[in-house]
Amino acid sequence: MATILQIIGFKNSGKTTLLNALIRACRTENYTVSAIKHDAHDFSIDHAGTDSYSFQENGAEAVIIANSRQHAVMEQTGIDLKTAIQKLPNTDLILVEGYKEGPFPKIILIREKAEIEHLKNTKAVHKIATHNPALKEEAIFIGEEQALNVFAEKLIKEFLQ
Repeated sequence: MATILQIIGFKNSGKTTLLNALIRACRTENYTVSAIKHDAHDFSIDHAGTDSYSFQENGAEAVIIANSRQHAVMEQTGIDLKTAIQKLPNTDLILVEGYKEGPFPKIILIREKAEIEHLKNTKAVHKIATHNPALKEEAIFIGEEQALNVFAEKLIKEFLQ
């Protein structure tokens, strides 16, 4: 079973930057990794004018677009975190961006001190980090590339070794 780690925070707090650093750190240590991105807004991975888009527009419940290197399944239904995890291939680590209410260990990214208060009831908080140098006393500063990479490497060692 994979280790699961969540990265949460408000918009533009650096969640994706940290998640990408964690993916690179995993790959450097030859661990396999999958990622789940929660999007609170309506999104589309398909585009008007494509065949697959027209299948959905005409009422298909699910559409798969595939070739010999990759595939995507587009279903006309939401998905909870548990089900999303079950759909992933077997990997050493699953990184989850978002799903604040999820039960897994979390790294919280903050932009401002007030966000700590907003997220104080969050469960399973492992660490609080920031890209904002003014918050070095409240959170682990990862606003410089070296600090970000060191933090990611430490987390990978902590969770996978």
